[in-house]
Amino acid sequence: MDGTPIYDIKPYVAFADSHPEARSGFVDTTAWTPLQVEIPATAAQHFDEATLLGLRQVLAQDPRPRFHDDEERIYGMPFAGYDVRFRVVDGVVVVVEVV
Repeated sequence: MDGTPIYDIKPYVAFADSHPEARSGFVDTTAWTPLQVEIPATAAQHFDEATLLGLRQVLAQDPRPRFHDDEERIYGMPFAGYDVRFRVVDGVVVVVEVV
């Protein structure tokens, strides 16, 4: 309804938020390892150096839905005006196409 406040409550995550002495609940006990990223030259040519670095950093965080873990499936996400399509095999993100 118009005028009704919306509250967006998220867990506090110390490595991403501004108070490193705070506890993060389940995140404190679960190690996070970024994925390796492989972007072939044919896909990399669409981006300048800074944008390519940003793409690598985003893909390393594993942008797949958490419930997906299919090595054959091709995932996609918008990035810098393109549709970046990738798959994840054995902890490595491989960009298969940039449209």
